[in-house]
Order: sequence, then structure tokens, then C-alpha cells
Amino acid sequence: CGTTRDTFHGRTVLRLEYEAYESMAVRVIGEIVAELRGEHVRRVYVAHRTGVVPVGRVSIVVGASSPHRAAASEFVGRAVDEIKARAPIWKKEWYEDGGVWKKN
Repeated sequence: CGTTRDTFHGRTVLRLEYEAYESMAVRVIGEIVAELRGEHVRRVYVAHRTGVVPVGRVSIVVGASSPHRAAASEFVGRAVDEIKARAPIWKKEWYEDGGVWKKN
């Protein structure tokens, strides 16, 4: 899980807002899952919120089951990194003095 931080580079974060090109994001996340799954990961669950996400709330959940715990853990870490890098999902960080759009 990834949760909304309360600070970023010393600035107080009030909330995040996510927007996505949803149909493409679903496709890209499916591609990422297929690429990373390997032979040991059996089941996968991925959810990424859009809209307003308050501080302390979950933004992304990636879960995997595997007979080998290490394979599932490695998959989850790599999947989160790849989703953040490749999926068309953008976030706006809101601070006390305004907001800034960022790539997820």
C-alpha cells in the first residue's frame, strides 16, 4: 500500500488529487502485471484511487499471492515502481499555499 504523506520537502501536504486516463491506465497496469508476474506469482490485485485522497489514506494497493513469499514481495515492489513510472496517472499535491501537478 502507498499512503498520502503529510509532508514533502518540508512542506505540509493537505491532500492529493489523482487523475487518470482510465482505460489506458487499466491496460498499462495489465501489461505490467503480465510482464512481472513470473512463474511463482499466482494471483494479483491492483487498485489505484482517483479523485481526492486525504493525508494518511491509501492511494495504491498491490497484492500478490505465491507459494514463495519472496516472489510475491518482489512482485509488489516492482509493480508499484512500474505503475508509478508508466501508468497515465497524475497527482496534484495540495499544500497550504496551493497545489502542484506531478507525474504519479
